[in-house]
Amino acid sequence: MPAPDISIDVDLRNPGQFLACCGLLELANRLWPGSEGWFVTKERLATFCVATYSDCSDPLGEIVRKLCATNVTIVNGQGSTKADRQPVILTSFKLRLDWWLDSYGDGDKSELKIWSGQQTPARNITNLQNDWRVCFSRAGSGGSARLLSHREPASGRFGFDPSASWEPLDVGFSPNKQGMRVQTSPATEILAAIGLQRCRPKPVENKRRWFWYRPWNTPIDIVVAPAVMIDVSQRSLVYKFPVVMRNSRYGSFGWAQPSPTTEDEQ
Repeated sequence: MPAPDISIDVDLRNPGQFLACCGLLELANRLWPGSEGWFVTKERLATFCVATYSDCSDPLGEIVRKLCATNVTIVNGQGSTKADRQPVILTSFKLRLDWWLDSYGDGDKSELKIWSGQQTPARNITNLQNDWRVCFSRAGSGGSARLLSHREPASGRFGFDPSASWEPLDVGFSPNKQGMRVQTSPATEILAAIGLQRCRPKPVENKRRWFWYRPWNTPIDIVVAPAVMIDVSQRSLVYKFPVVMRNSRYGSFGWAQPSPTTEDEQ
């Protein structure tokens, strides 16, 4: 087993945090090709490890600094693509994000797209960058193991982190409509948006708006991660989570439920 130079805490019941690990491995591989990542699990809590095989003294800090500073460019020439679906490019990483255009079925957008209206990908990422800079300045280093659990008040997010979810009935009003800032993990939100470009959870059979993923414990390259995370031959637990829609346009990821099998394995 290689020695990791990045280690962060992960709650495997949080689908946003799992996908954020995939996004972190994606960015590490773009800066240091050949980087490998894996999970060290203990029940639902885990550590995500990355070996970059680089001579960088603070690889996680370097990733955070570069991601917070990168320009977010809207891709032109998409015809009638709605503003809330416009692809973007993270210029510093030469990474295009457009996964929300790909449906699991016959739809015209991904079933994992849970934002709409003025919550465009470019605006969400830019807002999250600003919020993450605040986190980064307070933490003093990008190498914190609690990177994904550190939250800041934010007015915009994608909805990948269930720990920041709310319902109008729970609080008596809608924070969005009141323009209020909600406690959110900017690291989880932005890294999960990146992770989903390559790593997609698999739909749960015969269960609408439910998906599953599986952590792995062997060091792998990001290229093979999409297959490994839905490999039924793995012995690790499966985590099944719902996409909870607040209305026809907005939703969030729900908490995942651990299970020894998927329906396909039964």
